[in-house]
Amino acid sequence: MTVDWRWKRAARRRWSRFLRTPFGRLTQLFAGRMFHGGGESDSGDLDLGVGVLVSLMAAPGLLVSLLTLEKYGSLIRFLNGSGVFDAFTATIADEYFFIVLSMAVSGASALWRWDAIFLDRRDYANLVPLPVRLRTIFLANFCAILFLTGLFAFVANIASAVLFPLAVVGSQNSASLFFHFAAGHLAGVVAASAFGCLAVFALTGLLMALLPAALFRKISHLARFCAAIVLLALVASSFAVPELLARMPVADAHRIALVPPFSFLGLTRTVWGRASEPFVPEMFRGSLIALAGAFGTALLAYAASFRRSFLRIPELPDAGPFPRTLASFSPLAYVHRMVLREPAQGACYDFVVRTLLRSESHLQILAGFAALGLVLAANALSAAPNLRALITGKVPSVDILSVPFILSFCMVAGVRFAFEIPADLRANWIFRFWLDREGHAARTTARYVLLVFSIGWLAPLTILATLCFWGWTTATMHTLTLALSTSVVVELSLLRFRKMPFTCSYPPFRSHSGLVVVAYLFAFLFFTGYLDEIERWSLFDPWRTLCFVPLCFGTLAGAHYYRKQMLAMDKQLLFEEGPAAAFW
Repeated sequence: MTVDWRWKRAARRRWSRFLRTPFGRLTQLFAGRMFHGGGESDSGDLDLGVGVLVSLMAAPGLLVSLLTLEKYGSLIRFLNGSGVFDAFTATIADEYFFIVLSMAVSGASALWRWDAIFLDRRDYANLVPLPVRLRTIFLANFCAILFLTGLFAFVANIASAVLFPLAVVGSQNSASLFFHFAAGHLAGVVAASAFGCLAVFALTGLLMALLPAALFRKISHLARFCAAIVLLALVASSFAVPELLARMPVADAHRIALVPPFSFLGLTRTVWGRASEPFVPEMFRGSLIALAGAFGTALLAYAASFRRSFLRIPELPDAGPFPRTLASFSPLAYVHRMVLREPAQGACYDFVVRTLLRSESHLQILAGFAALGLVLAANALSAAPNLRALITGKVPSVDILSVPFILSFCMVAGVRFAFEIPADLRANWIFRFWLDREGHAARTTARYVLLVFSIGWLAPLTILATLCFWGWTTATMHTLTLALSTSVVVELSLLRFRKMPFTCSYPPFRSHSGLVVVAYLFAFLFFTGYLDEIERWSLFDPWRTLCFVPLCFGTLAGAHYYRKQMLAMDKQLLFEEGPAAAFW
């Protein structure tokens, strides 16, 4: 006992001495900035805190695991007349979904911390004067990347590693079976999470190694957007993939099963003792090759680009994600002058739009919601049996009608969420001094921005696409219905809005925040699942479309009456979120 205590104390002393070395301190510094957020401006970075970040990463696995409790419960299996239950065979589809989900969550988290992964101007100014080798800085930053990968893999799967095996084999009263199943599940999802993170790091390193530094900064947002679409598409298609593979020829299914994320099923089944099954040994080797390839690519690409990119940081000018132009032209310039008649409204609109398109964190949020909308729209179109079924018929199918509604809702939700993220609180004094707290133009500006980013580009595309196949009447009715419905969603999202976007502090967490999220989910289901059914019914007779007019205007009148009855203190413009301030 005494020897063990002395050994632990000696290990702690050695660890403490390591953390005081330059390499240890740099590793702590880089790991902290990756997890808490990087960037050269503390106020402009979206930092939700450690607890919130961990909760967001663990929530998908937790929710999906809870949903499987009903599916694999012994009572449910008895009522369904299920005979002998083989947990290692019956859970293949769900195991694949967990693998894809863990890969997507970890990859999305790495995309979120994309800018914090590599060193910036502040790191250069602080580290170059120190007597530290460039090789030490590189190794410390790469070790921090590996630490972040392991942390994401652990956090994203900690809930499902316990709850999913408990849901599947918890009723069989066998501890060995539980740990056996949990070990295979944990091996597959952790390897998939590590691959997702390493793949993002490898992509970043390759872009840095192959592209000039200035071009990399401009193209990084596009690469991040495409990577987010791929991750979301994997999750959206995971329900249909097992059935699709079962219908494929054996040779084709074999080739597909060797690439991620399918190959990680081989790792899971190998731990479960199913290595003798067809394809499993090849899938197991494929998963190891994928992990090693992602790790090796990330290491080599980052090593090849680190010295060049780090030493050239002072030569790079500060630039936003899009190039600045001396003059800008907007096709909606005439509409801007008609709607934003007051100079304050026009100036505030320019400020909001330029912040959305030039701020890293706000553009990241907007791109994330846009990617989600594109994937959901593609998933809705994939429900049709073939392309011809989508464009034939007297009126558009429900799948076609739902696409602009999905994109519109996602854009409104994304821009509305971005409004709550402050750009720089040190610069909001101009709005405090300039805007009238009683007759402010904040809601008018926010409403117009939401409409421009949703209907402003969706309405022309919708009317052109519908006109090509169904004529002027259907195109006009469909576009008007979309515009009216989106206007209602915009108005409801701004029901208690009384701040200038990007100039207010972060809203504190409140007890009803969960209800707000649930309300948005139900609104999305109604807006994209039921409204298009009602619209298709109305398109068979154009006069039926008039039923949307009293419904939409009635909702808008109700929102106007609600705001009119609010207290005067609840209508004043605010810049600091307090206990009495509403989040939405």
